[in-house]
Amino acid sequence: MTIGLIIFDCDGVLVDSEPLAIRVLIEAIAAQGITLDMADAYRDYLGRSLASISASLHDSHGEPLGQAALESMRHDLYALYRKELRASPGLKEALGALRIPVCVASSSHLERIRISLEITGLTDFFEPHIFSASMVENGKPAPDLFLHAASEMGVEPSRCLVIEDSPAGISAAHAAGMRVFAYTGGSHIGPGNLLPLIQGRAPTRTFSDMRELPRLVAELDAADRALLVAVDVGTGSARAGVFTREGKLLGRAEQPIELHWPDANHAEHSSEQIWASACIAVRNALALAKADPTQVVGLSFDATCSLVVRDKSGHPLTVAADGNDHWDTIVWFDHRSLAEAAECTETGNLVLDYIGGVMSPEMQVPKLMWLKRNLPKTWEKAGYFFDLADFLTWKATGSLARSQSTLVCKWTFLAHTRPGWQSEFLEAVGLDDLVERGSLPDAASPVGSSAGTLTREAAEALGLTENCRVGIGLIDAHAGALGVLGAFAGDEDTLDRHLGLVAGTSSCVMALSGEPRPIPGVWGPYYGAVLPGAWLNEAGQSAAGAVLDYVLRAHRAGGEPTAALHKAVADRIVQLREREGPAMAGRLHILPDFHGNRSPQGNPDALGVISGLTLDTDFDSLCRLYWRAAVSIALGLRHILDTLGERGYSTKTLYVTGGHVHSKLLMELYADVTGCEIVVPDSDAVLLGTAMVAATAAGLYPSLNKAAVAMHRDGPVRLPNPEAKPRYDRDYRVFREMIRHRDAIDAIDREQNLKP
Repeated sequence: MTIGLIIFDCDGVLVDSEPLAIRVLIEAIAAQGITLDMADAYRDYLGRSLASISASLHDSHGEPLGQAALESMRHDLYALYRKELRASPGLKEALGALRIPVCVASSSHLERIRISLEITGLTDFFEPHIFSASMVENGKPAPDLFLHAASEMGVEPSRCLVIEDSPAGISAAHAAGMRVFAYTGGSHIGPGNLLPLIQGRAPTRTFSDMRELPRLVAELDAADRALLVAVDVGTGSARAGVFTREGKLLGRAEQPIELHWPDANHAEHSSEQIWASACIAVRNALALAKADPTQVVGLSFDATCSLVVRDKSGHPLTVAADGNDHWDTIVWFDHRSLAEAAECTETGNLVLDYIGGVMSPEMQVPKLMWLKRNLPKTWEKAGYFFDLADFLTWKATGSLARSQSTLVCKWTFLAHTRPGWQSEFLEAVGLDDLVERGSLPDAASPVGSSAGTLTREAAEALGLTENCRVGIGLIDAHAGALGVLGAFAGDEDTLDRHLGLVAGTSSCVMALSGEPRPIPGVWGPYYGAVLPGAWLNEAGQSAAGAVLDYVLRAHRAGGEPTAALHKAVADRIVQLREREGPAMAGRLHILPDFHGNRSPQGNPDALGVISGLTLDTDFDSLCRLYWRAAVSIALGLRHILDTLGERGYSTKTLYVTGGHVHSKLLMELYADVTGCEIVVPDSDAVLLGTAMVAATAAGLYPSLNKAAVAMHRDGPVRLPNPEAKPRYDRDYRVFREMIRHRDAIDAIDREQNLKP
């Protein structure tokens, strides 16, 4: 948002009048028998109108300034002005260099403003655009005066820049939705000890030399024009989005990626093909946004927690049973390492306390154990192990930094302790050479820190410039959490009142808090995985949308789970519910753990269960099964929310992003089954979260928290239907009873040494 108007305060900004005004004020108050220290006068009355000061004195001392005192003050002040008042050094030079409309908005009376400008030779720069607090109902720190000035000048508040010197004025600018530069070059700043108060109001910029103002405005204007690129790599595609610094999405593109899935527990990607798809997506997004690549100042990546393996020269190494080096990446949902995950859990090591007590095969340690045991040649040749997001950062910059998001959540790295790597655990599972062989760092890099700028090769591939800075990225679900929960990043004390749901092929519920909250069956607590200093609990469903895909594939009346088939089934469900009523297929019950239970049971061996099938195989029977599978996904989410609620998290509001936001069916169920208010941001929250990371690395914001608050996008709210509650309460009772029965059956199977 480019600057369209600069609003100058007068006293202490345009003219060095504050010491003169404070001197007169103290003398006038003393004449009424009130003693006021100079430092107190600066702190309490700087930047305020005489009427406001008089009211304040009435409140504090029961003695307002009378009309005679006010008139005497004006007379004495104007006489002093004519003797001693000067324009701020370098101001006329700065005003001559600015090419943006300017005006004055001061707490002083209009007569005083005009006299100040006339005495100092500034009138021609501002006349007739001079505004006084006498023109509005409320003076500073209320926003009325600045909003009045913007309205009269015909400029939106968001396009206004205020130049202020007082804490009250800075607060007024913030309240008006304007950016504000704090000028600290006035001779009153030191004697009034105002600098800490000014800095405490968090101005956009602080400066002390008026000659610097044109350059600072130009830099701000350039930053306003700056663009950001976010890349999100999921299971089936790479997506790219172009954003403004305010978080507005200008263009988005998607490019498919290959998935090699030879059996139910093995799945592989090609990292080179992923990089190529990401580059195509970025170029297409830039074209759709009609963006100038030279304006893109920041880029970052999020990705699934897939494992990339490279040799010592950085070339792909096979992770596939067929030995093809093209497949060098184990996909996040790959479950080949179930046995290795169980071994990790059996160690009872400290690291388990920070992953929910149970090692998942979706984490990197068991995958690496499997790799070392089953593909020893790959292990011996290996020189680099990457989480996918870190691999993309490496391809873009050459940096071997690893994100705190990835290391803490998937590699058993403990960022809150020193050392972060727990060597006794790695030795216990046979990975004592992991850190050295994988070129892994001793410390994790915070999300949003800079990995450097693009290499020439990467810049050419992406269609960007070598000046573009790359931010240390994060896991895709964590980017979604940042995108939906960013509005609350400024207040650690209330973080736990808001939960994020990233819902797609799988689902993740993200819960942030200011302190660690270990929860059995829930991943984490992870330190600094999303926001600096915050702890993350991540509860999830290993299969969510994947369950609905499975139903379509498995049923005789189904087929490949295309978008068209999903829509046809959803449309028919609407018709069947209208005909058969709310209790449609009410005796059909499903446990959706077809790929294990990530949360809250933390059981990767859990199996899906369907109760209530008949011999029907027509299309309507498929629709009924699909409907109840969707209900079961929502019931699984409710089970997770109940578990989080028991540990102090609020479960009243759920902020949702991911592919499921496009399903009216699932969004209805998420509200009605859980009883939560459902909020859907008006932007792609995963890409937005990654854009926040890029903005931080580019220096557009001083911290990731500030970027998240500034770029957050609100969205509509869906309320639960209270009439549906009894029905879904019954379904939930059945759901919990089915879990109990499944556990009992598993216990019987274990007696017979049957593998789950």
